[in-house]
Amino acid sequence: MKKFKIIISYDGTDYEGWQSQPHKKTIADTLEKTYKKSFGEAIKILGASRTDSGVHAQGQIATFSTRLIMEPNKILFIWNNALPKDILIVSIEETSENFNPLFGVKEKTYFYNIFLSNPNPFIARFGWNYPYINNVNFEILEKALNLYIGEHDFRSFCKIEADDPKSTIRTINSITMQKLSNENILQITIKGKSFLRFQIRRMIGYALDIARRKDLSINDLKSIIENPSPIQSLTKAESCGLCLKEIIYEENK
Repeated sequence: MKKFKIIISYDGTDYEGWQSQPHKKTIADTLEKTYKKSFGEAIKILGASRTDSGVHAQGQIATFSTRLIMEPNKILFIWNNALPKDILIVSIEETSENFNPLFGVKEKTYFYNIFLSNPNPFIARFGWNYPYINNVNFEILEKALNLYIGEHDFRSFCKIEADDPKSTIRTINSITMQKLSNENILQITIKGKSFLRFQIRRMIGYALDIARRKDLSINDLKSIIENPSPIQSLTKAESCGLCLKEIIYEENK
């Protein structure tokens, strides 16, 4: 058996997320089914991040093991030709049997796109056409986003499930905000070692609420961060704007 590491890019619009689910169309299931169709062998894909329904990726990392004897570049060519056009395997390489994409992560980078005006149809699937964008105070938005930097208990920003880790403490390494003038997009880039389910989407949504609503202030967001509670009424940003850009591992991994 050989073990391979692959980097995958995908448009998650028409999928129920990364993780395999019964009777649902997912990225992992699509990769496994097309591999079996192409090479006559069943494999199990293990991904580094369980992106949710509608979330995109440019640099998802996954592994699989196979008995297939074939050059990696040929596997890549045949497999990509079998995949739908909204999934692309960017690269494939043989890796150590000990490599697990879930462990040894140094940093993950996500970005979130918010359209500043009605988007061009060719990019509309890859950002949020936020209906209140004209009411947003961008100085307050930046101040709100900066509150997330550092180590916090993000229980107020996630969905707690039975298989989730017990700890909801996470560290945000950095958050930057820039306007992509060519596409009229506000892009927010967030870096950290790991994230909870819905964490980034709620971080973005809450910050936008603070930046546009007259009945809320920066102090309200500080209180939410400092007093963790899963019961929240603020906005969760839509999945279409979120994209996993890159995963970096510790050098010894």
